[in-house]
Amino acid sequence: MKILLSLPPNLVGSFHEITGLSRDEFFCASDPIGHRVGSGGGSVWLLERSGASGKKILIHAGGESRRLPSYSTSGKVLTPIPEFNTSLLEMQLPLYKEIMQKAPTGVNTLIASGDVFIRTSVVLEEIPYADVICYGLEVEPEIAKNHGVFAMKKDCGLELDFMMQKPSLERLAEVKTTHNYLMDIGLWLLSDKAVEMLEKRSKDAEGNIKYYDLYSDFGRCLGQHPEVDDEELNKLSVSILTLKGGEFYHYGTSRELISSTMAVLGHKKSVFTQNCVVETDFSEKNSEIWIENSFIGRNWSISEKNIITGVPRNDWTIDLKPGDCLDIIPIGDKSFVARPYGFNEPFKYVDAGEEDAFKVKAFPVVDDVEELGKAVNMILGGENVNGLYPMVSAEEILNQANLKRLFGQRKSYHDGV
Repeated sequence: MKILLSLPPNLVGSFHEITGLSRDEFFCASDPIGHRVGSGGGSVWLLERSGASGKKILIHAGGESRRLPSYSTSGKVLTPIPEFNTSLLEMQLPLYKEIMQKAPTGVNTLIASGDVFIRTSVVLEEIPYADVICYGLEVEPEIAKNHGVFAMKKDCGLELDFMMQKPSLERLAEVKTTHNYLMDIGLWLLSDKAVEMLEKRSKDAEGNIKYYDLYSDFGRCLGQHPEVDDEELNKLSVSILTLKGGEFYHYGTSRELISSTMAVLGHKKSVFTQNCVVETDFSEKNSEIWIENSFIGRNWSISEKNIITGVPRNDWTIDLKPGDCLDIIPIGDKSFVARPYGFNEPFKYVDAGEEDAFKVKAFPVVDDVEELGKAVNMILGGENVNGLYPMVSAEEILNQANLKRLFGQRKSYHDGV
């Protein structure tokens, strides 16, 4: 069984070296550079690049991770999870592999998202054959409105009537009068026939990959009364399965990094430290704290809603106010990039106007660790450091980060070196 990963371009080249995962089992590629292809087009692109046959698990883990800057450079799928001593990816795979082992003949492709953790407390049921098989969960409308939703007529069991994308609360209330519904948790199994149809719709007349979304484009063409007409797709058989005993946790934002980890571990406290040295003390006033791959000296002051990642060994005096987060990224052979940001909104320190904040050269490149601390304090204090240091954008960080140095530092903290 082959695992196909869609990753940020900079991660593809070093993935196997920094993770130690087998090249025989894992294949990595990125979406076409500078060309948005969506989850449908991206799936087809990855399948074609891999050339994999037989059963395969495809995980979308690329993207810019704007709402979770702390793990944008290394990819959210490699986010380390406290106490499990492993990555989000390796936590995901046991369930996906079990599902594929139960998948009927002719259903060879599972597509999932890299920023979720899904588990179940019960044995999986047998999987009936269909061209498209999707798992869902019963959730409150306030949660369902932010996701895809499968609607089934109340007298038709789990036969899909139509699929909606991020429906309003009013729409869900209207549907509820005649239908049952389940939230799409992003676990889709496709028959070989369905993959062929997805490929056909993900290419233009010249055979080039184009933008096509698996959920809002392909998905809304499925069911007895689909929201979008496509005569060929309308005929695909669909089976919607409830993941009994299922739990769904999203790792898409800074807040979810902490809240999902609390739920997964069953913790009431929201302070997490791993792969780090922490010399300062915590109190009951500290909450929503995440410190990883970092050195936090005795002269650091931590408050609440602070996420700290990538900090090298230092002798800094740092005062993190509520909502202050800090990510330090190695770049080149010896330099670092200082990236302070806000807990609830990426790059809140950038006044970008109409310009895309992700492309603004807003973060200083510093060679010396002591000077790096000065730059961090200046930015946290609201000072403009532009002109004092070479500056890079969040987009450039994503493409230029030295991941071998980043993971090497994490290992040194983990091993206590």
